[in-house]
Amino acid sequence: MQNINSLDKATSYSQGVRKTLRVVLDFLSAIAALLVVQNLVRDGQFGASIVATILLLVVLCVLPAAFLRRDIYLPLRGGMIVTGLVTANFIGIANLGLGAAGFVGFPFYMALCAALFSRKLTLFFFAVFSCAIAAIAALFIQGGLSSPDPRISEWNQNTANWVIMLASLMASNFLVIILVSNLSRYWKETDNVAANQALQFETLVEYAPDAIVIYDIDKNHFTSANTRAEELFGYSRDKLVNGLSLAELSPERQPSGELSASLARKHLEAALDGEFPIFHWRHLNAEGNEIDCEISLTRMPPFSQKLIRANIADIANRLADQKHREELQSQLSASQRLETIGQLTGGVAHDFNNLLAVTLGNLELLLEEADEEKRVEYVTSCINATLRGADLTRSMLSYARRAPLHPEVINLNKLVLETKNWAGRTLPSHIQVETSLLARLWDVEVDPGVAESALLNLILNARDAMPDHGKLTIETANIRIDESYQDSRNEALEPGRYVMIAVSDTGEGINSEILDKIFDPFFSTKPSSEGSGLGLSMVLGFMRQSEGTAQVYSEPGVGTTFKLYFPAISPVQAPPPEGRTAPESTLSQGKRILIAEDEDEVLTVLKTTLEKAGYQVIRASSGDEAKEIFEADPGFDLLLTDIVMPGQLKGTSLATALRAINNDLPVVFMSGYAAEATVHGNGLRPEDIRLMKPIMRRDLLAAVATAIGTSEKSA
Repeated sequence: MQNINSLDKATSYSQGVRKTLRVVLDFLSAIAALLVVQNLVRDGQFGASIVATILLLVVLCVLPAAFLRRDIYLPLRGGMIVTGLVTANFIGIANLGLGAAGFVGFPFYMALCAALFSRKLTLFFFAVFSCAIAAIAALFIQGGLSSPDPRISEWNQNTANWVIMLASLMASNFLVIILVSNLSRYWKETDNVAANQALQFETLVEYAPDAIVIYDIDKNHFTSANTRAEELFGYSRDKLVNGLSLAELSPERQPSGELSASLARKHLEAALDGEFPIFHWRHLNAEGNEIDCEISLTRMPPFSQKLIRANIADIANRLADQKHREELQSQLSASQRLETIGQLTGGVAHDFNNLLAVTLGNLELLLEEADEEKRVEYVTSCINATLRGADLTRSMLSYARRAPLHPEVINLNKLVLETKNWAGRTLPSHIQVETSLLARLWDVEVDPGVAESALLNLILNARDAMPDHGKLTIETANIRIDESYQDSRNEALEPGRYVMIAVSDTGEGINSEILDKIFDPFFSTKPSSEGSGLGLSMVLGFMRQSEGTAQVYSEPGVGTTFKLYFPAISPVQAPPPEGRTAPESTLSQGKRILIAEDEDEVLTVLKTTLEKAGYQVIRASSGDEAKEIFEADPGFDLLLTDIVMPGQLKGTSLATALRAINNDLPVVFMSGYAAEATVHGNGLRPEDIRLMKPIMRRDLLAAVATAIGTSEKSA
């Protein structure tokens, strides 16, 4: 195989035509030579006309075959041969009339003209030949010409015979001209397209930014290479092609520790099987230096051979950039840690200076105070300041995940109820407190005192978010995370079973501008006299130390939900999820679901998940749009709706409006904001299912199947 720089091009149309014409013209020259010999034998039969024929054939047909051999003379040779043979044929026709054999050759002459010349010129020759034959026919009919053979004289004088011959000859000649001209034009066009495509492909490959080679597995060497391959490996193209094997361009072992030979064989076999492997590879250049590359393999035709095309990209710069980015990220993280430490140091210094000022001032007063009651008051103030300092130290240790914990196996439902009972009495009367606790909640192993402190912190934050009135909801749930999960702060939560506590309020919510900062130490939207800004950072530190995490979800104007995820204790055999049944494939067939969700990405994921499960899904980006769709076509089997959406109709009011049309419509509610806080008390039905985002695929399908199944059973 030639190099890519000089691709092995198939024989083009023009090359094929020239080759064919050379053979044809040589063949016609040979026939002309035979005719010369034959005419010499028949010289006595026809007289002087034979001499003229012999001269024409020799000059126009035989001699050019010997002296005009170059391709540039092909049209000239063709024209001379056609002229000579046609003239000879006309001499024969003038002597024999309808008995001349020359009529048979005219279609062939027209085909040769169509191949050599343009269609217009060929049609001109066709018209001239036709007129010449018609003139000869007229001479025979009128007696101007006569045949030496008396047996065909009568035929030559019959007008009908000449009309039939002329019509047949013209029809056959015209068809041959049209056929050859059209084929010639089509072949030229396809030849040009093929040539352009070959040139484009050659340019594309030759000047590609990656090295491109073709490797023959059977021959164990490269068969093609582009310029970039020469630059990458440092070898000339001649050396690369038919000279080097893959083993000679690779170290003995790859960075993974595997032998290059066995690993290369595995990738090549995968490409032969129709796969498109992409992998990291380390090559050797001519100087013996190692080059980190990314290689993609593809099998090349013809498939009777084992040819593999390899795109080889030098990724040294990419790896260097990646390392540089990692170093910058490390520096940025260090800078952020220093900034946090600076904030922490400043806040701690401020708070401890205040505490020390209180302690020092009271101790100085104590030295001079004789009144026992005053002395007790000063001592009590010192003790309180000391205790506040201990709380501050405990909060800092929790944030730093260094606080000593004393974990115990507990049920968080019990902890929630106990915390609600005593903390609820401290909440103002205008705040309504509700709980939604999952039965048979999984056990967890945490420090109950610190967990209670974290829950109390969230309750107090919820109280402060509702200065006038509102509802505080505490929920628990069992959560399964099947894949590695990244929370909003890009902290990994390992797959497994978790118990979630959600604390929700119906306050004004948190602006998106500050939502990412609320867990930062000393960040607070409250006045400095009402908090140190360590509460939420303490909660997050405790959750991290307990191998869990904390999340926040807020809808401005609706409320806020804080979620705490605690790792559940792994049982000997995990019980099946409560109240969930695996969706049956037969149940989903033909069922139609209306989804109302204002987040496009969430809406797309839900629609795709349900459609793959066999459901027919119609989507709406708001409650108002969903109502219009349902009014136009109420034949849905389920409504799946977000609770908080833009427009007039929220999730709960949408469900009420649609059930006014179809009273038996099952509904599944979704929200990142605590579902119980927004759904409970709105007059909805107990069988309605509520899901909290993020929703696992299994939980979504189970909830949909349960809702549809329950509806069908009640029907």
